[in-house]
Amino acid sequence: MAYFFNIFFKVFGFLSAILLFILVLIGISSYLNNNSGNEYFEFVKGNKNSKNKIIVYNLNGPILNNKIQIANIANLQTIVPQDVKKYLKIIKEIEPQVLIISINSPGGTVSASNELHRIFLSFKKNNNLKIYFHTNEVLASGGYWASMAAEKIYASYGSLIGSIGVRGPDWFFYDQPTTISSGFLGSSIETKNGIKVFSQNVGQSKDLLNPFREPTKKELDHLKSIINIIYTDFINLVAKNRSIESNFIKNQIGGVIYNSQQAKENFLIDDVLSLDELINQIIKENKYNEYKIMENIYDDHSLFEKLFITLNSHNNDIDEKSIICSKLRTHVVSILSYQSAGC
Repeated sequence: MAYFFNIFFKVFGFLSAILLFILVLIGISSYLNNNSGNEYFEFVKGNKNSKNKIIVYNLNGPILNNKIQIANIANLQTIVPQDVKKYLKIIKEIEPQVLIISINSPGGTVSASNELHRIFLSFKKNNNLKIYFHTNEVLASGGYWASMAAEKIYASYGSLIGSIGVRGPDWFFYDQPTTISSGFLGSSIETKNGIKVFSQNVGQSKDLLNPFREPTKKELDHLKSIINIIYTDFINLVAKNRSIESNFIKNQIGGVIYNSQQAKENFLIDDVLSLDELINQIIKENKYNEYKIMENIYDDHSLFEKLFITLNSHNNDIDEKSIICSKLRTHVVSILSYQSAGC
């Protein structure tokens, strides 16, 4: 028996030593990675030892103040300003000369979009580097608001840009409901005089958007006044950063979206370039003989694919559409392109 325990403890000690050694290696590796930022940004091409660093930071999805956990096949991403702030701290440690924000976003809530713009603007001022925005799919509404922090804005051929406007919630009024029921196929409401929809842009009153009473003229006027204030701020921001007359933005550009060539003709972007073409242009303009390009790891599925699959899902187990729409619509106002909202 003594011989058995002797062998047992020797084997146990040997295995424990190996396990400890492995844990130490993992700890050292983790420490080095955490201090280099390479767990988020990986080398793409160029010279790994070059000091001329260009970082491509990919962002995809609606802009919201909080994450939305969605577990269906669409796997829709969101852009959360506080998460972006954490990534920018890592980027600061890498010390790039140029930061390219490769963004695809249909917009988001006003507060989140403005915060994202503020974060990028502050980062640019405090770190002495150039920030360029690029989209290869959609840069609209709140996404375009955030891009006003950039030196220049570029878009791939066929992408969509614009939607300079503010969208508020729709007030659905159920006139004299007779029955309200919930079943396997969802909820239904029957009314004596049908359903009336009052589409406006903003809100007040304690029970604002109560679907069982008509809005008053004062409430509708108040909602519109709030929207107008934000809309004016949006126009002024674009006018200042893109050197476009405010009246031209309001009367000519408006709240519609444009393809990349139309966006260039309306001064919303600086040129129509693919991301690779933009990188090559930056290298040429800065006369880099050598360079190092790093990029964050991300899901490269199409934003449109994820957005529309999610928003048109008929999955009764997890209603992703309701989650996203409620996030965007429970805010008093959203700067989200109507064509991409799907709510």
